[in-house]
Amino acid sequence: MHGRSERYPAWRRYRRTIAVNVNPGALFRTCARASRHENGNVQLDRGGRELTVYVAALTRRRSRMLQELLLSWSRMAIPERCRVTCLIVENDTSELSKPVVDELRPRFDHAELDYVLEPNLGIPFGRNRAAREAIAGKADLLLFVDDDEVVAEDWLVRMIAGYRSSRARLMGAPLRARMPTEPLSYLQRKMFSNIDFRYRHKENRAKRRADLNSTRRVTVVTNNWLAETSLFTDHDIWFDEGMRFTGGTDAKFYSDACKAGIATGWVADAFVYETISPDRLSFRYQYQRARDQSNTHMSRKNLPWHSAAFHAVLGSFVKIPPCALLFLAIPLTGGKTALNAARTLGWIAGRLGYVFGTKSSLYFDVTGN
Repeated sequence: MHGRSERYPAWRRYRRTIAVNVNPGALFRTCARASRHENGNVQLDRGGRELTVYVAALTRRRSRMLQELLLSWSRMAIPERCRVTCLIVENDTSELSKPVVDELRPRFDHAELDYVLEPNLGIPFGRNRAAREAIAGKADLLLFVDDDEVVAEDWLVRMIAGYRSSRARLMGAPLRARMPTEPLSYLQRKMFSNIDFRYRHKENRAKRRADLNSTRRVTVVTNNWLAETSLFTDHDIWFDEGMRFTGGTDAKFYSDACKAGIATGWVADAFVYETISPDRLSFRYQYQRARDQSNTHMSRKNLPWHSAAFHAVLGSFVKIPPCALLFLAIPLTGGKTALNAARTLGWIAGRLGYVFGTKSSLYFDVTGN
C-alpha cells in the first residue's frame, strides 16, 4: 500500500475513504471529488490523437441475441480519429457462438471483429479476459455492452465525443428497454411496460444528477460502459473473480475506481437497448433478480454478522408496509405496481437470505436465446 500511495497522488489524496464498510453517500461524494480534482497528468490527449478502441461483449448461449448485437455493431458509425476493434468473449467451455461471429465478420468493413473463448465460467472472468485482450491490442479505451442489447447507430460516436469532452476516465450511459419479437401474453406486456417505465425513470434521474465530469449517486455499470485501459494496467483495478456468478462486479469495479480517485462521468445521449426476453417478463423472475441483487449488495458491505442481521431485519421491517401496499394496488392500477412489488419483496428476501447464509447465483443460469 505504501508504494501505491507514492505512485498515485489521487490514491494518497483519498486513502482515508478506503474502508471495508463503505458508506454509500461518502462513496458518491468521493466520486464527485475525484471527477473534479483528479490529476490531469494521467489524462490521455483526447482531442488531438487517434484512439485505439475496443468494443466488447460477453456471450453465452444466446446465438440469436448475439446476432442482433453484431448486426447493430456492423451498422454503427465510427468516430473520427479512432481505430476500432469489436470483440466477442464467449464465456463457455466450447466455441458454440463462433460460427455466428464468423458468419457476420464480412459485414464489418469499418472495424475489426475478433473472437476469443474464455472457459472459466463467470462474468468477471469474461470481462477481465476482454480487458487483457484490449491491453494486448494496445487499446486506449475499452467499452462494454451486453449480448442481449443492440446499440444505436450513433452510439459509439456519442460515447467517444463525450469522452473527448470530459475529464472522466470511467463513464456510463443510459440503457433503454426493447420489446422482444416473440408474442407476449397480457401479463407479459404489462410487465414490459413497467420495466420500460423504470428504465426511463432511471435514465431521467441520471440525466439530472450526472454529467460528463461527475456521476453523483449514479453507478456506472457494464451494460453501457467506457474506461481507459490504464485503470487495469496502472491502477490494478479488475473485476472481482471471487464473485463468479453473483453479479455486482461492475458496481464493485465502480466503487474501487472511486476509492482510487478515478474521475467518472456520464454520457446522457449514447443509447443502447436491452431486449427483454419473455422469460424475464414474469413476477417470479423480477423477484429473483431483485433478491439476488439485494443479497450481493449486502455481501459487498462485508459487515459482521450481528451488524448485518440488525440492518437486514430493520430494513425489512421498514419495507414490509410499502410492499403490502404495492401488492394491494396491483388490481387497482391495472398491474402498474407489479414490478415494484416483485422487486421490493425480492429486496427483503435478499437481505434476510444473506443473514442466513444464502449466496446469490444470479448469473448461473442463462436467460434469453
